Amino acid sequence: MKRFVNSLFAVVLLVLLSCERDPVTPSTETPVALSVSFSNDGSGSVSSGVWSVVDSLRIDSAIVVFKRIKFESHLDSMDVDSLEHDDEDEDDINIKFKGPFVVHVRDVISIDLGRQTLPAATYTGIKFKIHRLKAGEPHEDSDERKWGHRISPDSLPVGASIVVWGFVRKNDEWVPFEFRFDEELEFKVRGAFVIPNTTNTVNIAMNFNPQLWFKNLETGGILDPTELSDSNRSLFRRALHNAFGKGKCGKDDDRDGHPDDD
Repeated sequence: MKRFVNSLFAVVLLVLLSCERDPVTPSTETPVALSVSFSNDGSGSVSSGVWSVVDSLRIDSAIVVFKRIKFESHLDSMDVDSLEHDDEDEDDINIKFKGPFVVHVRDVISIDLGRQTLPAATYTGIKFKIHRLKAGEPHEDSDERKWGHRISPDSLPVGASIVVWGFVRKNDEWVPFEFRFDEELEFKVRGAFVIPNTTNTVNIAMNFNPQLWFKNLETGGILDPTELSDSNRSLFRRALHNAFGKGKCGKDDDRDGHPDDD
């Protein structure tokens, strides 16, 4: 019995010494915090919750639903198109920020989309989808994250991917509008940055210019959000493609809610 106990003690000691010599290899993934901001000039500086679009349209607030936000190392090789169905790669393990994220755009400079871990690498941009929220679909809400279960008039955009509230000037009067966009669009935003292998959280930000949401790319004028005819739908779609496609992304080391200047 004594010989058995001594042998067992020797085995346990050997295992402990082995663990000391061969520590567990640290994870190669880096913690990343992702945020999004909206501003007139793309700089991330918002002085109030009102965006004036030239002299004929004003945005007071908006909701944008993001989904499937993916960091890409070879962004230029990625195809993006308008989508009217769920993607086959919905469960792609590389999509860390899956959403949907219901983002309420008011007078905040930066909206936190959460924290995940990403492989240390050089990235050339971010690919994401503007998503049409379904009734009863589980999601994350930026209002709940900031204020708790806050009740607001513009609560959930069920059946829409983008909702905008504001005023448009018609016949010398400011007319209120509620613009609802119910399509799904996928975008890729360029911005080269390196995520190092570190245990410290790396801040990444996306920034978009809402002044471009209602820009008529054919005339340079303003699209009327109260005129939602079939002929205008393609113009709104093109305007949103242009607006989100011209967004910026990158590291946010100074934590001001928008990508750092080069």
